[in-house]
Amino acid sequence: MIIAFFAAQALALPLLVERFDSAPVGWKERVASQTGGGPSSKYSVADGVISFTATPQTKKFLAFGKRVDLKGVEWLDVTAKLTATGVEGAAPGVVCGVFMRFDTGQVVATRDCAPRKDEAPHRRHVVVPAGARDMEVGVWLGTPGTLVVDDIVVESAPPDLKAVGRGRFQYHWLGNDGFREEQLEANDTRFAELAAFFGTPTSLKLDYWKYADAPTMEAFTGDMRSYVATDTAVHSLLRTDVRAMMAALSRGWGNPGPLFFEGLAVHLAGDWDGRDPRLSTRQAVNAGTASTLAALLDPAKFAAEPPERAYTYAGAFVSWLVANKGGDSVKACFGGVSVSATPAANLAALERALGAPLSKIEADFRASL
Repeated sequence: MIIAFFAAQALALPLLVERFDSAPVGWKERVASQTGGGPSSKYSVADGVISFTATPQTKKFLAFGKRVDLKGVEWLDVTAKLTATGVEGAAPGVVCGVFMRFDTGQVVATRDCAPRKDEAPHRRHVVVPAGARDMEVGVWLGTPGTLVVDDIVVESAPPDLKAVGRGRFQYHWLGNDGFREEQLEANDTRFAELAAFFGTPTSLKLDYWKYADAPTMEAFTGDMRSYVATDTAVHSLLRTDVRAMMAALSRGWGNPGPLFFEGLAVHLAGDWDGRDPRLSTRQAVNAGTASTLAALLDPAKFAAEPPERAYTYAGAFVSWLVANKGGDSVKACFGGVSVSATPAANLAALERALGAPLSKIEADFRASL
C-alpha cells in the first residue's frame, strides 16, 4: 500500500515577472561582493536579456536586483533562463545567476555556479524563511566569466507536497509519490542500526524528502545528485536510502572521502550490488587486480577505479577495521582523514588514527582475507 496524504494545490500568484524587453523598472545596482580595490564587473540590458561579465582582474562584483514583498507568502516558484560560460572553478557558494536575498539574511541561488545553458526556463522551489517580510530578487555573477539571463518569473505557488510523521522521520513527497509500509519499516530498522553505530542522540529526527527524478530534486535543493544530506534532512531519489541517512548521521564524525564513507556504507549494508565485499576483494588480491589503500585514499583515484573493485575493497577494509579494532577506529579515521586534504596528509592521518604504518595495516588486512 502506498501511504499518501492529499491536499488541494494553491493557485500561483505572480510576484515578479521580468523579461528584460525594456529598461527594468525598480531594479537597482549594488555591490554584492568585493575582494579588494580594483575594477568592477560589468552588466547591460539589451536585446531582451541582461548580460554580466567579469575578468580575473575583477575585484568588485555587482548585483542587479529588485525588492519584492513577501507578506503571506510561504513558498516561491522561481523560473529563469540563463547561460553561464567561463565560470569553471568558482568557489562553493558563489552565485552565477538568479538569486533571492531574504531580509533574514538567507541567500538562495536558483542553481549552482557551473557552465550551463537553459534552453527552457529552469525552475527552483524555495520555502520562505520564517519571519521574512521581503526579499531582493536579482542577478549576480560572482566569479570571472560571462552570464546571460532572461525571463525571470517569481510566483507564490506552494508545491503539491504531502507529509506524514513516523518514528524518527518526517516524510515529504510530491503528488502520488508516496511510501509503502515495508519501505517505512526498512527505514525504521536502518535508522536504528545507524543511530546505534554513530551514537545519534535519541532526540534527533530526520526530514526525509523523496523526489521522482533528479531534475525535480534540483528544483528543490539546487543540486542534481542522487542524494543530498544535512544535519537534519535527507533528500533522495530513493524511498530507502542508506547512504543518504548515513551521510546525515555521520556528519559530526567528519568528511573522510570515499574510502571510509563508501566503505562504511558497504559495511553497514553487508554487500555491494549483491557482491560479498570480502570474497570479491580476496579474488581481486589473488588475481593481482586489487587496488591499494594508498590509492583509494585519493578521491580521484577512487573514482577512476572500477566500482566493483573500489567499493568492495573499501567495504571489506572497513568491516575488517570494525571487527579487529572496533568502531572507534573507524570514527578516528573519519575525524582524521579529510576529503579536502592532500593524499600525503591523509596517509599520515590514517597511520596516526590506526597506530601503524600503512604497509602493515594493508598487509594485516590482506592476510585476513
